[in-house]
Amino acid sequence: RHLAAAAQHGERGERVAAAGEVAAALALWRGEPLAGLSGESIEAARHRLTEQHLEAVEQRISLDLEAGRHAEAITDLTRLVKDFPLRERLWALLMLALYRADRQAEALRTYTTARALLVEELGVEPGVALTRMHQRILTGDPSLVPDVPAVGSGRAWTPRNDLPADVADFTGRGGELRRMLAALSTAPGQAAIVLAVDGMGGVGKSTLAVHIAHRLADRYPDGQLFLDLHAHSEGRDPVDPGAALDLLLRALGVPGESIPADAEQRAARWRAELAGRRVLLVLDNAGSAAQVRPLLPGAAGCLTIVTSRRRLVDLDSTDVVSLDALPPADAAALFSRILGTRRGGTADPDDIAEVVGLCDRLPLAIRIAAARLRARPAWTVQHLAQRLRDRQRVLTELAVGDRSVAASLALSYPQLTEPQQRLFRLLGLAPGPDFDTYLAAAAAGLPVDRAERLLEDLLDAHLLQLPSPGRYRFHDLLFQYAHTAAHETETPAQRRDAVGRMLAHYLHTASVAVDVISPRTRHRRPRPVAPATEIPSLGTVSAARAWLDTEMQNLVAATKYAAAHDWPTHAIDLSATLRPYLDTSAHHFDALTIHQHAFDAAVGAGNRAGQGSALHSLANTLWRLGRYDEAEGHLQRALPIHRAIGDRQGEANDLETLGATCYSLGRYDDAIDHYGQAVLIHRSAGDRVAEATVLNNIGVIQERRGRYREVLALCEQALAIYQAAGDRPSEAHALGNAGNALWRLGRYDEAQDHLERALAIHREAGDHSWEAHTLTNLGNVLASLGRHEEALDHCDRALAIQRQSGELADEAATLSDRGVIRGLLGRYQESIEDLDHALAIAREIGDRGVEIQALNGKGETLHALRRLDEASTRHAAALALAVEIGDRHEQARAHDGLARTLRDAGAADHHRHQAAAIYTDLGVPEAQSATPASH
Repeated sequence: RHLAAAAQHGERGERVAAAGEVAAALALWRGEPLAGLSGESIEAARHRLTEQHLEAVEQRISLDLEAGRHAEAITDLTRLVKDFPLRERLWALLMLALYRADRQAEALRTYTTARALLVEELGVEPGVALTRMHQRILTGDPSLVPDVPAVGSGRAWTPRNDLPADVADFTGRGGELRRMLAALSTAPGQAAIVLAVDGMGGVGKSTLAVHIAHRLADRYPDGQLFLDLHAHSEGRDPVDPGAALDLLLRALGVPGESIPADAEQRAARWRAELAGRRVLLVLDNAGSAAQVRPLLPGAAGCLTIVTSRRRLVDLDSTDVVSLDALPPADAAALFSRILGTRRGGTADPDDIAEVVGLCDRLPLAIRIAAARLRARPAWTVQHLAQRLRDRQRVLTELAVGDRSVAASLALSYPQLTEPQQRLFRLLGLAPGPDFDTYLAAAAAGLPVDRAERLLEDLLDAHLLQLPSPGRYRFHDLLFQYAHTAAHETETPAQRRDAVGRMLAHYLHTASVAVDVISPRTRHRRPRPVAPATEIPSLGTVSAARAWLDTEMQNLVAATKYAAAHDWPTHAIDLSATLRPYLDTSAHHFDALTIHQHAFDAAVGAGNRAGQGSALHSLANTLWRLGRYDEAEGHLQRALPIHRAIGDRQGEANDLETLGATCYSLGRYDDAIDHYGQAVLIHRSAGDRVAEATVLNNIGVIQERRGRYREVLALCEQALAIYQAAGDRPSEAHALGNAGNALWRLGRYDEAQDHLERALAIHREAGDHSWEAHTLTNLGNVLASLGRHEEALDHCDRALAIQRQSGELADEAATLSDRGVIRGLLGRYQESIEDLDHALAIAREIGDRGVEIQALNGKGETLHALRRLDEASTRHAAALALAVEIGDRHEQARAHDGLARTLRDAGAADHHRHQAAAIYTDLGVPEAQSATPASH
């Protein structure tokens, strides 16, 4: 019907109306007709409809040519002759379009291309119409260039360009430009195209829209219109769609008296005026899809670019481009270009990188900073960076003339509802770099589902970012704006309440998570009061660990904030609560930061108990890092504090960790002495389970000394206590230690029985970490029984558990054990791979103890391969580390390895003597096999 109406208008010379009907017809086309169907009748119908569609396209292009739109016709025809190379009508129209665009030579070459293709593909010469077009172009037939009639509703059409000037120093956005241009090239040629550009204030939306509009202006010769809708303009109300249509119609030359009063009729008149024309429209600063939708052209061949601070998710568009900050290189290039060649070219690139980083790489902030510097010859880039580092005044610094980042950001804020504004402000008080829905709910004291809706509103308004699903964060400048808004709007009491709710959320949720992953330490940790707001579900070890891993930097920041802002109890309790997790998840350097902040807070508050707790936690972390001397120093400070305040549990904890530190330093007698004092404290307090745990630790020392019968006796004492107390998890530990002692005594069947009983309890309790540890020990027993393949299977199962739970230190130790077993089987290359993997993990998590063991183990495997130089290199590295951290047993092992691998007889004897001396001093069984002998 549309095509029939177009034919009638064409017969009457009504070209504009004809073009409108053809455009309406083409707008109904939707891909391949009858897709997915087959059959003779279907194919015939599909061919008929496709042919009709092509004829309509040709008709629309012919009308474009009659209206003088040659450039657009050339673009469309160039694509069409590639898609339909045997359609001579398209070639003839392309030749005509090129000729009318004063490109006669190209028109003639087009004929040559078409002829060659027809001869090659079909073996025929071009038809009469194409040949005649060629002849007419050759002879310069004047009828090929008729006068172009004026189009419009009885009015002369005068194309106009309302675009603001393009910026001379436009920089970057190459990916966004390519994406927008690609959207134009792939969009259906029969539909009006809409491109939406969104992003936060100052990110460069309008600049990008104007820049690409200038680049595309030649494709839209009937006009380039620009309209600011003022959705975020200071002192201006957003432009009503009806008023916007009035402005647009007047821009097209429609007299005021001809513009309908009704908004819907205005929209219809606007679409009618654009029918058959190619117009580019930029709608800047839009507030919503509802404001934009009535202004969109309906005619084919028109392009609309919309910019908005909100994601216009309910606006039908060909493509949506969301702008973020400039990449670092582009941001630096923009700053240098604005600053000028003389100053920008001589500035230190690191200083420029710091400045643009402090500007959050936002184009508006960069422009203001560069302009400010350019206007002050005495300033340097370094001086500007120093001023911008003050985050309290950064928004004041980023202002020049009538441009201000603060003003730009402030324009988004009033558009929010009051609940959105409040949440935005309160999140500006959050201590960490990002947050989830639960923290937002705590900040505002809201239900989680309500907080989530408000967060999504702020995300759509580009006032928040979504770096990963469920995680939100601010741009730094937006955070500073929100922080300032909170201080200007909220009372001190309201701000403190909000921060208190967030700190309480972190402390309580961390406590719940650590309860899940370390239930046996629950009685030793603070029990914070549950906050009024909801926390995430953390019922499994994996869920608890995932939350702690994700929130780690926020927990560090929360502890730091609490220590610095008069929340000492929160800082101290966060340190004590997180310790079991920090110890077992390789967050050792984060642990040092958290515990140091807790100690500082305790000192500031005069909290002696908090000081002792934090010193003990610091010492424990330093011990895990192999910094044994520092650990011992902290413990020697903590111990008198706990004794002075009468904290017997804290005193016992200090003594136990002193025992572990002395053990690592090879001072076994000191270690046993400290453990013995801890046993007496636990015994006097009636804490038999804690007493048994220390007895187990003494057993570890005696095992190192080779006193396996004493180990067995200690484990049996501990086992009886655990069984009487009904402490099944601890019973499993005692069984495991007894099993290892029995293994060392050569009582392999009994060792296997003890370890299998321990394994069953660990599985019953769901303690996957100790299940894996026990599997590894069982593997060692089976290897001693000569059942090497079963041993490897146990190690493989242990590794699977450790990798799933993220127990990196245990994984490294198991890999080292598996490497030894594979070496026993002569599978040396696999052995080396395991030991290398163990080394990599140990270095990643900073576990120097495991690193030394893996180095010595690899040296021993390389020795078996007779690769003596490589072996001695590994032993030398192990020796250096063992000396550094004071691990005498591994020192002796490294000396022994060097004695076996060095080619210099004198050096080898020296190391043999050193190994024997250390082993003898330690009183361990290896002393018997390391007696000095000649090389």
